[in-house]
Amino acid sequence: MEKNVEYLTVRDSILTERQKTVLQCRKMGMTQQQISEMLQTNKSNISLIEKSALKNVRMAKDVLEFVYSMDAIHICVLKRGTDINHAPQTLYEAAQPLGIKIQYDIGALVTQIRIAVPEKLRDATVRSDIHIYLNETGILYIG
Repeated sequence: MEKNVEYLTVRDSILTERQKTVLQCRKMGMTQQQISEMLQTNKSNISLIEKSALKNVRMAKDVLEFVYSMDAIHICVLKRGTDINHAPQTLYEAAQPLGIKIQYDIGALVTQIRIAVPEKLRDATVRSDIHIYLNETGILYIG
């Protein structure tokens, strides 16, 4: 019996090799000008590559959020203007009626939110609504 095996090709990747290179260089602190010199292209091309890469990353993140949330319960929304340091209490209170214990302590919860959606935060304040999902084992999905 033959198994169907799918192979991931470069075309199937979310990011091109050039996009990966640009994002890695930017993460290391390089300017667009420095990257353009290294890759022997112009700065405006690097800007377009970076912009396209970041758009692709955002779309992939949205898809993952959707997939993870399919097996989870939407427990609350952290509304715009909320102090992120008050989020753990809100989450614990939302999970309690479901009989699910959140698997993070207060510090870890705040860190998870900061890592998951840095673009939705400004310092310690939520600047765009954050949806919180919880699966039956107590793992949070934040989007």
